[in-house]
Amino acid sequence: MEDKETEPISGSPAKSLPLTDWKKAFPMLSRYASNKLLIRQDIVLIGLCFQRMKMIKTYYRPLLTAFPLWKKTIDECMWPLFEQSFHDNRHIPLDIPIEQHQQRFHDSVKYVESQSWNLLKENVKVRNLFDFLDYHRNTNVLLLNMFSMQADFLKYRLITALYLQDKRLIQKACEHAEKEMSLWKNYSNFEETMGKLDTWRSEFYQLIDQREEIMERIRINSMDKRIAKLKESHLII
Repeated sequence: MEDKETEPISGSPAKSLPLTDWKKAFPMLSRYASNKLLIRQDIVLIGLCFQRMKMIKTYYRPLLTAFPLWKKTIDECMWPLFEQSFHDNRHIPLDIPIEQHQQRFHDSVKYVESQSWNLLKENVKVRNLFDFLDYHRNTNVLLLNMFSMQADFLKYRLITALYLQDKRLIQKACEHAEKEMSLWKNYSNFEETMGKLDTWRSEFYQLIDQREEIMERIRINSMDKRIAKLKESHLII
């Protein structure tokens, strides 16, 4: 699902999102949409999304993003698991004026490379992925009451472990989930969006028994015409 707010600007090339330059800088990524460069990483699509913003000038903001492949439909899959912004050496969000793209591109690539947690590689260590999820969970204040996104992070961990069929990782994903759920019970508004905590916990652990069904959904979604054309990356322990 493509966000109309982030479509390229019509008009001269200087006012278009510069995906060609970014694709050259990150050759593992492929163009998925007019504002997305992605790679298929076993159970997700992951890569860069470029958000356009209109202020006095027109800016674009690169975001590290991932989309789950375990949902029931492609449309459901195209709701992001996370969107993480980058910052420059002054810790200011990396918002690049389109008209200054050429002057700022080289430094911007360095910022993105150094802050992408080595997730945009051909082989990605699970430890790096989980460290990033912890970082994003702990630093993104918008997630504080976004229980559905927090829940997707827990599923992301568990489904990663199930995909790799690693008992130790499965156990750690469950322990991590229990720790998170112990915090959720202190929020009175949890049930407004997620229902009964005990019900959610039960459905979470059912994912273990549903492994074959989940892997089949991932396989089917990966055969989608646009997804199948993407380059592949793999999670390693």
